Amino acid sequence: MRARSREQGRNNPYAKAYLGALTVNVLGPSGPKLQAEVRDNSGNLNDRINGKIEEAFYEWAKRPTVDGKLTLAGFSHLALRTAAGDGEKFIRLWRGFDNPWSFAIESVDADQIDELYNVPPGRGQPEVRLGIEVDRFGRPLGYHAWDRPDYAMYSPRERVRIPASEMLHLYNHERVNQTRGLPWAHVVMWALKMLEGYSEAEVVAARTAAAKMGFWTRVPKEGTYGEIPVDKQTGAIALDAAPGSFDFGPEGYQLQPWDPQHPSANYADFVKAKLREIASGLGMSYNALANDLEGVNYSSMRSGLLIEREVWRSVQRWWIEGFLQPIFEEWLNMALLSGALTLDGRNSQKFKAHRWAPRGWQWVDPLKDTTAGIAGIKTGLTSRRRLLAEQGIDFDTVIEELAEEEKRAKEKGVDISGPKSEPSGFAAASKDDDDVDDDVDAGKPKDGKNGKKSRDEVLRALRG
Repeated sequence: MRARSREQGRNNPYAKAYLGALTVNVLGPSGPKLQAEVRDNSGNLNDRINGKIEEAFYEWAKRPTVDGKLTLAGFSHLALRTAAGDGEKFIRLWRGFDNPWSFAIESVDADQIDELYNVPPGRGQPEVRLGIEVDRFGRPLGYHAWDRPDYAMYSPRERVRIPASEMLHLYNHERVNQTRGLPWAHVVMWALKMLEGYSEAEVVAARTAAAKMGFWTRVPKEGTYGEIPVDKQTGAIALDAAPGSFDFGPEGYQLQPWDPQHPSANYADFVKAKLREIASGLGMSYNALANDLEGVNYSSMRSGLLIEREVWRSVQRWWIEGFLQPIFEEWLNMALLSGALTLDGRNSQKFKAHRWAPRGWQWVDPLKDTTAGIAGIKTGLTSRRRLLAEQGIDFDTVIEELAEEEKRAKEKGVDISGPKSEPSGFAAASKDDDDVDDDVDAGKPKDGKNGKKSRDEVLRALRG
């Protein structure tokens, strides 16, 4: 399955599109952002220590691998694609590595973990399942791996044991006692291959129909038949064809035209049906996978994106908990032990307080959603931090930028407070098919006609 999944990821356009959409939606261009949250004795965020931790981590993230080829963002994109394509990803942790931080990571190919190496449990001997050594509870103890990839045939390979404390093994658990991972597209690989074969057959049939015009058949009659021109070298019937011309056939033969209709009239509907099936198996919307926006509207697009983005958010959480958090904690330990990072205090555990801000998304209609967000803030149903986090924006960064903008504007004598009246676009977005007064003030006696506020009063209330 791993080999077939890799082939599909290389050669099938829809499988490749899924892997691209996965990394773009889960990681974005640079991956989740680290936000250290160390607090002082008063319970307030210690900006000085948090700044030092973040600055040092991002300095290490410029070249975190043992070969120095990738940044942490590049390594993350490759690792996530591999985890989806192979079904699992192995990452080795190198403590005491020869770099300023004494820590580095290495990508280990799944083929190097010998799945053919199996040892039954015995007295004083742990069980080995598919190359992974486990205790009686199934907890990994070590990984039995070849010391070099299988394509390195210049010398015999040796199997080495890597302790479990030095390896991260990322995969989706789909059943109890599962030891190795399955490719994420395993449920749709057959459908992808069949769709690929069907499309190829339709293309070949269409090319054949465009190239072949017909064939000659004998007409039953008495007497002799005319001579058919034959190529002397190949023995094939020689016919000349040119646009706007037609030759006379030999006596006794008539031309039977051949005009197959390909692609067939059902081709588009069949492809759409198969792609909907494939998209369902991958957890994506059909429109995103097929790059087909025909016949969509605001409501259908929003509904599809909401479902799809919940899938991306679950993968984001899985990636943060399985990869980023343990990597950060290992890096912090080694950075403090090596002296590359010096912090005030002896309790290193408190310096591990942090969170990750994954990427977010803009909505289909930002104006409508901004209006809803303002109403949510005013009614206490949500917060600015939460709304910004949904778009992948850090609240503290926005506050700092706003303060800096206001400070710079005052220095230059510029008023950037904005217009006092509501922008026309905001007011237009607030007037939907349903009455705003009914949505905001239903069931409450208010001033004005029919016990309701006027639209201007509602907008002023939302604006604060």
